[in-house]
Amino acid sequence: MQIPVQTHAAQSRIETYMEILQRESAAAGLADFRLAREEFHRLTGEFEEGEPWFETRMTMFMDWYLLERKDKSGHTPVAKYLIAHGDNLSDDDLRSFQNLNVSMRSTFQIQKMSGDILLLEDLILGGQWKAHWILPFAGLKVDDIFNSRIILADSEIEVGRGAVLHPTDAHEALFDIVDRARREHMPLSQTVCHLDKVKLKLDRYSNVKIRHVYKYPTDVVF
Repeated sequence: MQIPVQTHAAQSRIETYMEILQRESAAAGLADFRLAREEFHRLTGEFEEGEPWFETRMTMFMDWYLLERKDKSGHTPVAKYLIAHGDNLSDDDLRSFQNLNVSMRSTFQIQKMSGDILLLEDLILGGQWKAHWILPFAGLKVDDIFNSRIILADSEIEVGRGAVLHPTDAHEALFDIVDRARREHMPLSQTVCHLDKVKLKLDRYSNVKIRHVYKYPTDVVF
């Protein structure tokens, strides 16, 4: 089976496959989706339609729901799709879904920029990635730190889905959180979700000082 995809200019190949996963998951009913939304709110903070960050947070949620969250069977929606349809996919489509199955959300700092190609340092796991930034990036600069998902698309890595940019004034506190999380062996997903959560709190309560928000999970009450 060959899945028709549009060009990158109109719609990214990744977005096409994500829509397929979303339709397949929706066919199974809304109960699990609602439970997942509640779980994601607990992990990353609550958000509602009409808020300026709603679209970004919904992208984060849908990516997490389709690519990371395991149901009672122990499988993510993308893993279940591969089990159900993998034998009937073309080589290109199979490879694309397999790439989605191993995507990763982490916290990155920009080391270099060349147009929309970024050299990123993974602040949690270590190592560097050369990635194509897929969003408008006016104002993005070297040394910026953001949470985002990286996905291998064809022959390049894409980054920027559901990107959460941390303010420069929060960098010192963020490094302290990441260093302590590493020492205490906090799982990657838990560290990133906490950083997503503190940034949402800062967005919502702009009068709160950064040092009162960017704290280690056990040192702050939300």
